[in-house]
Amino acid sequence: EYKVDPCNSESKKDNECVDVKRTRLPMQKGGYVVYGVAHQHSGGIGSTLYGQDGRVICTSMSNYGSGDEAGNEAGYVVGMSTCYPKPGSVKIFDGETLTLESNYTSTTRSHTGVMG
Repeated sequence: EYKVDPCNSESKKDNECVDVKRTRLPMQKGGYVVYGVAHQHSGGIGSTLYGQDGRVICTSMSNYGSGDEAGNEAGYVVGMSTCYPKPGSVKIFDGETLTLESNYTSTTRSHTGVMG
């Protein structure tokens, strides 16, 4: 959990208002990816999981609501896209270190308690 500070006026002008965080995840034991999905809060743009060689394992994008009914609240993340790779097609190797990248926009305001 962390805080995304608001974008400064120079970055807004250059359309560079994306906060990017990365974490490395060492995998002692490998296996196959059968499902993947990120978890983000308002301001989230999406997350990508990369293999040690830079290959994209899964990308999960934020879906925002557009209404005022439960489950479709305007301006809030109401879902995330998922990854269901073909069984046996995405292998994680023993000892491989994965990288998880989480992207948040900071154009309009700061965000506290975000997750990626």
